[in-house]
Amino acid sequence: MTAPPAPRATAAPPRLADGRGAVVWLGVVAVALVWGTASVADAGVQLRAAPLYGRWSWHPGAGLVPAVLVAATTVAFGPALAARCRWRRLPLATGVWAVVWAVALAASDGWSRLAAPLASEHEYEPAAAGIGPGLGDLGRFLDGYVDDLTSFPIHVQGHPPGPVVVAWALDRVGLAGTGWLAALALAGWGVAVAAALIAVRTLVDARDGSGEAVARRVAPALVLLPAAVWAGTSFDALFAGLVAGAVALAVRAAVHDSAGWAAAAGGVAGLALLSTYGAPVALLIGVAAVGTVATRPVRVLAWAAAGAAVPLVGAAAAGFRWTDGLAATRDAYWDGVAAVRPAGYLTLAGNPGALALAVGPAVAAGLWAALARVRPGPLRARDRWVPAPALLPVAALVAVVLAHLSQMSRGEVERIWLPFVPWLALAAPGDRRGWLAVQAAVALTLQSTLASAW
Repeated sequence: MTAPPAPRATAAPPRLADGRGAVVWLGVVAVALVWGTASVADAGVQLRAAPLYGRWSWHPGAGLVPAVLVAATTVAFGPALAARCRWRRLPLATGVWAVVWAVALAASDGWSRLAAPLASEHEYEPAAAGIGPGLGDLGRFLDGYVDDLTSFPIHVQGHPPGPVVVAWALDRVGLAGTGWLAALALAGWGVAVAAALIAVRTLVDARDGSGEAVARRVAPALVLLPAAVWAGTSFDALFAGLVAGAVALAVRAAVHDSAGWAAAAGGVAGLALLSTYGAPVALLIGVAAVGTVATRPVRVLAWAAAGAAVPLVGAAAAGFRWTDGLAATRDAYWDGVAAVRPAGYLTLAGNPGALALAVGPAVAAGLWAALARVRPGPLRARDRWVPAPALLPVAALVAVVLAHLSQMSRGEVERIWLPFVPWLALAAPGDRRGWLAVQAAVALTLQSTLASAW
């Protein structure tokens, strides 16, 4: 008599998986906080709120009332509104409301706090102010960017010249000042949230037709992210918008097998590459999507590469070569802050803890549930490895792990990794008010207790 086949392992029930994810989140945060407080906070490496940049300072007040009202409104009405809103309006509405949440948090310490993070001597505006008004001045700046790198403010040293060029261009058209830069950064965050919703709907529809339902379910969670504490206003929020725009366009190109959309995705990706050296890793989210849903992925990626070459070649013609810039930034980084920050703590606990605080426990719970549904399979059935709704957040998780292993982000990842956050958040149970309330509570607690440059 033949023995019956052994039962196949199944994913944990959703609510059980959610609970496990929350426990893991709590453990990661607790280890990062305890270890950081015990051995890093007083080490003189600007992580006095380790794992976060800044220091702990209890400062709640009446200024938080608008943020509390935004949170309460989203928790109470967000899931129902997301379920009923016309689809064409939902991404825009979600992006705008995410910006409102970020503004409400930042302005709780006074309206000046919206622009203050970008007014520091370490930021891009001082470098832009020193270029000169003409295109020839800009050309000389780009041509000497690598050679002069160590003479620039610290944030300029850590990036390609794109952010400085943006600040210079705004100055030239009469939009000078950090207020306009802050508005641009916040707009970038709104674009990142809206683009993530559009991308997940497009991709999941191509796989199983449930994309709109998935997007509606996660929309409220994309609003109440604790990462909004740093999105309002760090320029990394703008980088998140560029990366998200490129990924969303790449998903559309893959689904429709469109060379035009692929080239457009590449063009936006090229702008992201000229803005942050972390873009190549973040853009792997789009590569994963293309490789999974495109009928001719090589063609789509080739057109995307051609599109990306346009801004990169243009920058090279003006004097800035991306690879030379990366090498110079790496040298400056390892001669500076990376050499003094504790590698063991940040690798094992600090960076994961900071990211956990930025995404919140609901995202961790959703990611755990998503990972529980991942099943390996043969190459010809690659679309079965990861369920459609989990593809983008799982790809983002892999990408952030690669960014972490690069060791090019020792600390401050709560803002540096903002481009990954909306994609990770696509796993969150945004239709559950309890989880939304927890997310809001984490964000409000951070805003009330953390004093940082952002």
